[in-house]
Amino acid sequence: MTPVIFGEDGWFTAGDNGRTTKSFEINYINNDVIQKEKKHYTFENTKWDNDWCYLRIPNKKNYKLDKNKLILKGTDITLDDVDSPTFIGIRQRDFNATISCNVEITDGEAGITLYMDENHHYDLAIRKCENGYEAIERLNIGDIKSVEKSIYLENKNNISLIINASNSYYSFSIKSENEESILGYAKTRYLSSEVAGGFTGVVIGLYACASNSFNYAEFTNFKCMYK
Repeated sequence: MTPVIFGEDGWFTAGDNGRTTKSFEINYINNDVIQKEKKHYTFENTKWDNDWCYLRIPNKKNYKLDKNKLILKGTDITLDDVDSPTFIGIRQRDFNATISCNVEITDGEAGITLYMDENHHYDLAIRKCENGYEAIERLNIGDIKSVEKSIYLENKNNISLIINASNSYYSFSIKSENEESILGYAKTRYLSSEVAGGFTGVVIGLYACASNSFNYAEFTNFKCMYK
């Protein structure tokens, strides 16, 4: 693969001083030309700098990236803002998948978002409420922003969030103490380029937000398994 290098002025140059070579040497002995399809993505088998991406320019002080754990510090910037919320994502590579992650919060809100842009995203999250904690399914489609369902968690501040994806629908559920509850469904088409515009496709994001500076969210056991 031709290397891409960013110069001092921020613009990239490709190849050999901006030119491509006429031929490349390929090592068949080490099977360099064989592509291996990857079906299972976790914190442990991905690289933060290669497989994951941010929204615009992140404040790195709000991120602690470990091999098997992610800690995010929430801010008052949300996924609806044209800004850089505390968010890190990995691209959805196929229609049919199961996405899950354990999330624990101290305050505010944190969870998984299926993100196309600030006007088109589906969120499955846990958040602090007046009498404890609740899990929510929220749909953001253009000007319509609706919490479709919420489940009170009786002061439990950690749960497993689960999203099942197919060609036509996403389903949203939570698992707490071996009991799984479905919050709802949403059509995939409203996050598509044909409806939402854009060209990047859906990103599976882990995010946190809060109205104070003391909200920390811990993400463990992330799995994205393509069927």
